[in-house]
Amino acid sequence: MSRNSQTTIALIVHVEGKQPILHETLTETTEILEMELAVLSQDPSPLSRVHQMRKQAEGEDEAFADFVEKMVSQPALKAEVQENALQWFKSRMKIEAYQKAEKEASAVIAQYAFQLFVEDPAKRDFVLAGPTAQVRVRVFEVPAETHTRVA
Repeated sequence: MSRNSQTTIALIVHVEGKQPILHETLTETTEILEMELAVLSQDPSPLSRVHQMRKQAEGEDEAFADFVEKMVSQPALKAEVQENALQWFKSRMKIEAYQKAEKEASAVIAQYAFQLFVEDPAKRDFVLAGPTAQVRVRVFEVPAETHTRVA
């Protein structure tokens, strides 16, 4: 990642008593934007919009994967189409491995950023900078009774 590029991580927190709790971390730009829109529109359950959008995207991805799989299983399929489909599956596997590694790295960054937030709850939008990367951290607080955890 170059010094000019900046990733954003959103920390979704709720407060129990006086203690902030890290509920969820968002790293996808579209999910962060949806969260921001939900908060700006004073949605009583802003995470439900994010979870609904995520579920829809996952459903679309699975539907396309099923389509490609059915297409590949056709007996009279051109070799070129078969090769393209196999390349798509290989690419999908690489993307999933990359996303898993990115999720693990984001979890470490999120824990550190959350500790900074706990030390100074006024920090709601800040940047963590290293020698080669910057991560913008945004903190969204949701009411404890309205959050829903999605595995």
